[in-house]
Amino acid sequence: MLGALALAGLSSGCERVSYYSFTGTAPEETDTTGNPTTSTTPTSTGTVTNPVTRAAVLEGIGVCAARLYGDVATAADTFSGATAAAAKSTDPAALQAARDAWSSLIDLWQQAEVVRVGPAGPTTTPGGEGLRDYVYSWPLVSRCLVEQKLAAKSYEASDFFSTALVNMRGLAAAEYLLFYDGTDNACSASASINTGGTWAAMSPGELAGRKRAYAGAVAADVAAKTKAIALAWSKDGGDLVSDLASAGQAGSSFTTDQLAMNLLSDGLFYVDTEVKDEKLAKPLGLLECEAALCPEAVESPFARRSRSHVKNNLLGFRRVLAGCEEGGGLGFDDLLAALGQGALAERMVTHVDEAIALAEALPSDDLAVVLVTDKAKLTELHAAVKKITDELKTEFVTVLDLELPKGAEGDND
Repeated sequence: MLGALALAGLSSGCERVSYYSFTGTAPEETDTTGNPTTSTTPTSTGTVTNPVTRAAVLEGIGVCAARLYGDVATAADTFSGATAAAAKSTDPAALQAARDAWSSLIDLWQQAEVVRVGPAGPTTTPGGEGLRDYVYSWPLVSRCLVEQKLAAKSYEASDFFSTALVNMRGLAAAEYLLFYDGTDNACSASASINTGGTWAAMSPGELAGRKRAYAGAVAADVAAKTKAIALAWSKDGGDLVSDLASAGQAGSSFTTDQLAMNLLSDGLFYVDTEVKDEKLAKPLGLLECEAALCPEAVESPFARRSRSHVKNNLLGFRRVLAGCEEGGGLGFDDLLAALGQGALAERMVTHVDEAIALAEALPSDDLAVVLVTDKAKLTELHAAVKKITDELKTEFVTVLDLELPKGAEGDND
């Protein structure tokens, strides 16, 4: 891993030993002179020079992803338990425990947002089941739809999660249900819950109880979805790590290693489209905003954790770019270095670290507050993220001979 920094929170519990071990046994790639490409990998006993192959990098990134999704599933179980307890209690401490569990889970999930391979990936990809949107559909959210289901108690139906749209479920819906204490709704005056009087008929106590019950149902579904994702990555389940490492070989879901590399690269573009544009540019009034500022576009309006979300997205990006301890520190940066582009690799890692530091230095965890109190610092963070994505869309994909994901070809901002 090039340019490594000891970043707090990069991976929780790194002292645990993964059940995967980096083998590095794939056939060696060669440079233009026919010599194997190499990279120096730091170890506890010094520096060892190992061949860097696409298979080795795919395995290293896969190990990082498997560990992260395993941690997500564990946190989701905790969240489900805490939310189920809150649904049976009126004790404010129980509700706070559910909120804390949501925060712990969303921090990990935001890191996983940049990995779009396996069940969390699009259904058009090998093994893709589109489960990401069932866990966290932002920016596709609808408070009014959630409130309609609250009024009808639809979440109690046994088949609710077989038919519910993504914006009626998942961590975004749970955020509203757990963190919003108001008794109003966001539906129009002509909506049936208002014209029919069903919303007004609920007392504040009944509404609060329904929110907790709905959140409990949502949390159980999230736990089931994240468990399915983690199992697909697990060595005892779908073993996606080995599947990635053997890309292009007989039996692999990935017909070529180029396909596998492109899918992992596509996930990194989350930092371009969602972080740079949706989470920063829109609130700052730089994109699709008719006013000077658009605070309503800020993520996490109820838990007010939008800064943490951006920081964790960047931490997830760094895991794929620079590797993680469990994966032997292997990431895209090692492949860049092996191709003679070590300066680009180090520069990209440095830019990610700078953006993480800027996010941590913002004066509030709520970007809607930062928009008002220190817009300049938020603008600086946007510019720092743009440095990362500019290199991602140009030198990174060019050197590694990767394709830009659909929709990114004409985006030159």
